Amino acid sequence: IYDLNIFNIVKFVCECAYGNPGMIDSLFTSRECVLHCSQAGSILRDNRKLFLAKNLWQTYKNYGYKQSHKMRSKKPKGKRLAQREKYGFDVKFGYNIVRLINEAEQIFLEGDLDLMRSREQLKAIRRGEWTQDQVMSYLTEKEKQLEELHLKSDLPSKPDMGKVKEILFQCLECQYGSLDNYIKVPDRAENLLKEISQLVRSAGY
Repeated sequence: IYDLNIFNIVKFVCECAYGNPGMIDSLFTSRECVLHCSQAGSILRDNRKLFLAKNLWQTYKNYGYKQSHKMRSKKPKGKRLAQREKYGFDVKFGYNIVRLINEAEQIFLEGDLDLMRSREQLKAIRRGEWTQDQVMSYLTEKEKQLEELHLKSDLPSKPDMGKVKEILFQCLECQYGSLDNYIKVPDRAENLLKEISQLVRSAGY
């Protein structure tokens, strides 16, 4: 059974620029854990730090609070129900809360992201060695620190969208060749550029 999501590359790049934690994680996944990576994917991975910016704090914090809300209110089913009955709370939600907070802290302290850094701590949560109260205390404590940390960070407030667009076009052209030569329909190239610009603006840029 595979958990599979497919995004067109324009949508993917916009989500990265917006600061979607799942998309950011995919860029920083260790190379040995990547089963396949196209040339376009390599271009994005080579430029992945371009997407690290202060705006990530808001998205990571929002995702963390969504996970905490689900942890406290969502009625689990199947294996998740068994986990809750065994450990007193849904440890997967607890795991995700701590993971998001740790990733945000690492980004603002180091301007980089190593997804393997906290694996032993996260494994302990999945084994039920933390309580729900411990998870929430961790979130509360780290939130106060990160509010100050992200403001003091040397990262830009948002990704440089000019550079992001350049990388996006590099990806498109490595896949399809010159866009001018590939797109034969009159005005199609111009319409494509407008579509990309609209998607970028819709992400808040």
